[in-house]
Amino acid sequence: MASNEEKQLEGVEKGGLEYLSDETWVPTSTVHDPPQVNVTEPSGSFCQIESRFSVCLPPDDVFDIIIDPNNRRVFKNVKEVTYRKVLEDDGNRQLVEVEQLGRWKFLVFSGTFACRVFVEQNRKEYNMHYDLARQGMMKKFQGSWKIEPKYDTETGSSASERGEKSASTGRLIGSWVNLQQIVQPALIPPWPLSNYVRGVCGQIIKDVCADLQLEAIRLAELKANSESKSSSSHGKEVEGYPSKTADKEETMEQVHNTE
Repeated sequence: MASNEEKQLEGVEKGGLEYLSDETWVPTSTVHDPPQVNVTEPSGSFCQIESRFSVCLPPDDVFDIIIDPNNRRVFKNVKEVTYRKVLEDDGNRQLVEVEQLGRWKFLVFSGTFACRVFVEQNRKEYNMHYDLARQGMMKKFQGSWKIEPKYDTETGSSASERGEKSASTGRLIGSWVNLQQIVQPALIPPWPLSNYVRGVCGQIIKDVCADLQLEAIRLAELKANSESKSSSSHGKEVEGYPSKTADKEETMEQVHNTE
């Protein structure tokens, strides 16, 4: 049990407690088609999970969701936040130590796991890296988020090429989200249980991605309604987001477009 001086929850509301009970929580990937994830077995690690997908919010808004101390409202597989302390903050780069209690459901089984990580987030670069702060159930738990602008005139084979070639002529229509995570349990489960555990890891990432997509849809619709009212009052529309009069099917296609 953590000592009194360690019980810190900087920026965390409601004592870090859950927003949804285990009984009412349903993995988002069961009600929303999640992006594709790629699960591999790199040398020296139990598994690596990667995903690249699009959402209909600009990078700044997506980054706000990811670094929010209370984003367990969005990422439903975060049951509780048990510790959070800001170690460094220069206004752009922030280093935070965080401990969360996660939960999972896969097939007929479910469970929880605690993990404490160091999180380095850089708003200017729209990236976040995290690494294990304390070993417990996990020997290795590290990963990254990278957010890139998505334009309506994208060309090229790489994310950087897409951004460079479309930035001068294209209209910002959302973001590309790149997520990578490497996992190494303290005890490697034997086959065939190892394949099941890899499935659990992949399922957790699918739920995280699906949660982010649904939150992006919700916020984009709220902003569209707000800007539609504003444009009606002032006789013009604000660029950058889909308006209420825009083709909604195009917006949803952008959200579900994954690579």
